[in-house]
Amino acid sequence: MHPTSYIRPPAVAGMFYPADPVVLARDVDRMLTAATPPPGAAPPHALLAPHAGYRYSGAIAARAFACIDAERVDTVVLVGPSHVEAFDFTSVFDGDAFATPLGEVAVDAALAAALAAAAPSIRRSPRGHAAGRGRGEHALEVMLPFLQRRCPRARIVPITMGSQSHAACTDLADAIARHADFARTLIVASSDLSHFHPYDEAVLLDTEFCARVAAMDGEALLTGLARGRCEACGGGPTAAVMLALARVHRGTARVLARINSGDVTGERESVVGYAAAVFGEAA
Repeated sequence: MHPTSYIRPPAVAGMFYPADPVVLARDVDRMLTAATPPPGAAPPHALLAPHAGYRYSGAIAARAFACIDAERVDTVVLVGPSHVEAFDFTSVFDGDAFATPLGEVAVDAALAAALAAAAPSIRRSPRGHAAGRGRGEHALEVMLPFLQRRCPRARIVPITMGSQSHAACTDLADAIARHADFARTLIVASSDLSHFHPYDEAVLLDTEFCARVAAMDGEALLTGLARGRCEACGGGPTAAVMLALARVHRGTARVLARINSGDVTGERESVVGYAAAVFGEAA
């Protein structure tokens, strides 16, 4: 763990999103304004949002973040995969804040500690939250500018899953269900979908993933991922969030949008999929 107070600096500013705070705020606000929630939609308890560069998936991510009721959210639990480091546990960030060009977002230390103490597979750790090793981890960081513009007073609990095993997912689901106050807490699963398939093959894989999300069946999602019927780098985080909501009887899901990189660039030989969804919409 970090021996003293630690603020995790931006790792992918200027790569995945603008480094200039004025440009970043303008771009995020524009995407959020364009991403109006579905008519009559209630604020969600959880989101699925993609974490690619904003050019590719920012508008899709905005579709989910635009649904947030900013007045309701005090804490956001962010759950994503590890792209940079290999480790075999679920890592709850052990620092004090994450920073982006828009400023710092404080960690909810009490909830972070409670989640980390809930199971041996979950720990407070810097692992999976790298900021300076090459590119640095991006899966959670790219979520933050949307949160900073949509609910700027919220604190965060950044969680990176080094293992996406069934046991790791159920341990995290149990911990979230037990310790999160869903009246004031939003859960965000960070994930892209299939990677580097031809366009038509990617569409089939991503359609299957989204069908299992829409059915609000975390177990079926894990089975589909294990059997190769669908793909997602953050499939485990997505399933863990769905299972957590099911444990507290908030079992609804709505897929808001789905595209892939070929829809943005026109390149169809090798694409990456993106989707936005909301879960457990509050009455």
